[in-house]
Amino acid sequence: MAAVAVLLALLLPVADAAVVWGPYVTNTTGNSTVVTWKSIEEAEWWVDYAPEGGETYRIPSSGAGPIHHVLLTGLTPATTYRYRVGTGNETTGDCRFRTFGDGAFTCIVYGDTRAQKPFFTQTERHGLVAERIAAEADILFVVHTGDFVCEEEEWDEFFAVAGPVLRNTTLVPVAGNHDGSTETFSAVFDLPPYYSFDAGSLHVTVLDSNDRAWADMVTQTAWLESDLASPLPRKIVAFHHPPFSSDRKHPGGDRAIRAEWCDILSRSGVDAVFSAHTHAYERYRAGGTEYLVVGCGGAPFYALAEEKPEGYLAGHRQTLGYVRVIVSPESIDLEMVAVAEVTEDGEVTMCPAGTVIDAVRLPADAAPPPEAPVGRWVVPAALLGGAALSRLRR
Repeated sequence: MAAVAVLLALLLPVADAAVVWGPYVTNTTGNSTVVTWKSIEEAEWWVDYAPEGGETYRIPSSGAGPIHHVLLTGLTPATTYRYRVGTGNETTGDCRFRTFGDGAFTCIVYGDTRAQKPFFTQTERHGLVAERIAAEADILFVVHTGDFVCEEEEWDEFFAVAGPVLRNTTLVPVAGNHDGSTETFSAVFDLPPYYSFDAGSLHVTVLDSNDRAWADMVTQTAWLESDLASPLPRKIVAFHHPPFSSDRKHPGGDRAIRAEWCDILSRSGVDAVFSAHTHAYERYRAGGTEYLVVGCGGAPFYALAEEKPEGYLAGHRQTLGYVRVIVSPESIDLEMVAVAEVTEDGEVTMCPAGTVIDAVRLPADAAPPPEAPVGRWVVPAALLGGAALSRLRR
């Protein structure tokens, strides 16, 4: 913990280590967002924010506990905002996010960032991936496909390592099996375990594939089918457990998830599905939908079977990396970017920045871009109070 505190002090230019997590942004739309951070001490905290070159506004935090969620409203679509959080005379450095708007954009997908102590920390593996993602230009949002941490005490390390990424974009979190209860997930991210949102021409659906979800899977699946009726031309879905995988421990992938959702995904015209849980990179095609396993954000690598499920197209087992997603109304380009190769005995060799080891354009007959409408987040009414739901739908 002492090492983490030192790293946090370097990442956040405050007078002391008053901010433990963040700040980071979730729930972004064309005209609103939520800024979150965790503080050590009870104090009167606030957020300063301004469009680049514009007037600065201050919103106080009304949170009573250590985790603060501050809603910013009345924002302008397709606009970059600078923000910082503070208390008294202490402030973090300037951070930024961009509101959603029309037109093409780029986002990032990665996941399974947990450490394997005592063999390696998040800093040693996840840190390499986070550094490369932070160097990407103009990223509208980052989807994390789950398993942020291994144990609850690892959250401090995750936010320290991911800080350079999270301070300058919007985070789209997926609940993994190591990430704690639904209450923990909602407390950390100000979101329930399944929800959806629009960004330009793209509809994004996030699902909860964890064991706990099966107690009421009928409700989630009914919501999914309704949610995917979105009229937007491009659709992606993210959840943690892969329906297709060559992981030796789960041959073929999660067949229950496959039976529950894959037919709906195909019938609804979903372009791509992102998952993790298998600590590797794999790509499959089934029912006209591309399935990508992106579990190579820093967790210990898994052994893959030589025999692959039907639909297998590509894969890399000992590679740290992330997927770059370039979205327009007419197409989605997926590029698997390799960050480092790791040998069986743990030797790490960095790849040149921007090394793309797999790529596909969806759909196959796609044409180049124009543009499409400002978005919104949608959270199932059963999972949030009415006030929060109406706020997210603005």
